[in-house]
Amino acid sequence: IRGTTQAPQPADLGPQLVAVCPSVSINPGTESLRRDGGNDSEETLRFQASINNTARECKNAEGGISVRVGVSGRVVEGAAGAPSTIELPVRVAVRENGEVTYSRLHDVQVAMDAVSKSWAFVDEAVFVSNPRSAVIVVGFDG
Repeated sequence: IRGTTQAPQPADLGPQLVAVCPSVSINPGTESLRRDGGNDSEETLRFQASINNTARECKNAEGGISVRVGVSGRVVEGAAGAPSTIELPVRVAVRENGEVTYSRLHDVQVAMDAVSKSWAFVDEAVFVSNPRSAVIVVGFDG
């Protein structure tokens, strides 16, 4: 507040305070996806996609926390031309104490109305029962 001499007061966060919100990382080796005509050449490349950013938002839930996991990236058309709509196989998974407790494969649709296109997806259904031991990973599947 402008012009006041009062010290800032701590905010009352109440029951929404989340002590631990697990980070999200890209599973090594799954950050890019190439589709071509089968001979792995630049001339037959249809498109190349990448994951560039991740984000998360945690809220307390009964028995743990619910997490919204965001994934975004870019798709670039290849020399052979991309289809008008591309499906990106994006997997979101949670490991707790070394065990996979959540794993979902999502088909993210990207309309290719330009040579290069940004894309984003949010998985709203992630649940973590033990956030202190949890690892959230994302990546292309396939």
